[in-house]
Amino acid sequence: MSGEKIQAVLDCQDDLIKAIDTQNATAIIHASEALAGAVAALRNSDDWPRDPLTADRLRNALRENRAAAMRINLLAHWTRRKIDRLSELRSQRGPQNPYKTL
Repeated sequence: MSGEKIQAVLDCQDDLIKAIDTQNATAIIHASEALAGAVAALRNSDDWPRDPLTADRLRNALRENRAAAMRINLLAHWTRRKIDRLSELRSQRGPQNPYKTL
């Protein structure tokens, strides 16, 4: 397992976390696609790194991956709450009559 592949995953995860924190949808999509490619390249490696520094970097990549997943879940939860609240507000308004009653 090469250190470059691990570093690529770490860099992509950092980019994804920054995109999520800024709530930039375009950046989230690009960072997610880049991360998927970096992870696919890492998956092609058959063995766990023997070098302690490389193994630590891989463990760090996995922790960062969990941090990104938590942010995505939180963002999805906030979005769902906003949609539900807007739906509630719409139903409370009732139908609007553009004509005045006499």
